Amino acid sequence: MKKVSRLDYAYAVGRVRALENKLVPKAVFWAAAEEKDIRSALKVIFDVGFFFEEHIDMEDSKDLDNFVDREKEALIQTVSGLMLEENLCGVLSHEESLSEAFIMAKESGNFFITEYLRHKIDLGNLKVFLRAKYSGISKEKCFGWMLPGGRMNVSRYLDNYDLSPSEYSDILKITPYHLIWSSAVDALEDRETFVDLERGIEDFLMRFLRRAKSIVFGPEPIFAYALAKQKEIQLVRLLGVGKINRIPHEILQARISETYV
Repeated sequence: MKKVSRLDYAYAVGRVRALENKLVPKAVFWAAAEEKDIRSALKVIFDVGFFFEEHIDMEDSKDLDNFVDREKEALIQTVSGLMLEENLCGVLSHEESLSEAFIMAKESGNFFITEYLRHKIDLGNLKVFLRAKYSGISKEKCFGWMLPGGRMNVSRYLDNYDLSPSEYSDILKITPYHLIWSSAVDALEDRETFVDLERGIEDFLMRFLRRAKSIVFGPEPIFAYALAKQKEIQLVRLLGVGKINRIPHEILQARISETYV
């Protein structure tokens, strides 16, 4: 079988560039959070973005979940027709199963996608570490929850397990995660919330994916678009659930992370 070249992705990248223009910016989600109910909030989003069932009436969480499921299925069908390499299709379908996705990414030899997953493993381990420290969980139990494969060796966490979260910030100064950690620790100490950590992780990963915008040919733009659209669908669900449950808009806005556009 002929090896897939970057030029073979010319049509797929062109198609993705057109789809990117229909992604919803963060400011739109921010504005939607201030609407009074789910219908008006979703109208703000649907007026800007592209969704396969944008005119569906949603009044409860069941309607919302059905909508999300259909959108995800449509996305998988779209991307599977554009991604020309089996391993990378596997990465997308197993992206939430990081260990499996990481193995497939390494087998593909794609640096960008492998690096994205390394960062995701690192950030997932940092989240586990901070939650374990906050909850007083043993070092051994924390180790069992961590995944190998990131840029940071798991031993770096365990060798410094006795440090406080604030003290551990010094260990992270030479990593790209220092600001995320510092902000998360401050929020945890001041307000006892992990929201800053969750949003910081999502923002970091989305900023990394945006680098695919400068890649002319190859699978990276398709991969980045797929994850960007997944995040968009998640934000739709976040706002929908928030409006159904009458959650104040300030709380919803605090959970809205960076978008691809």
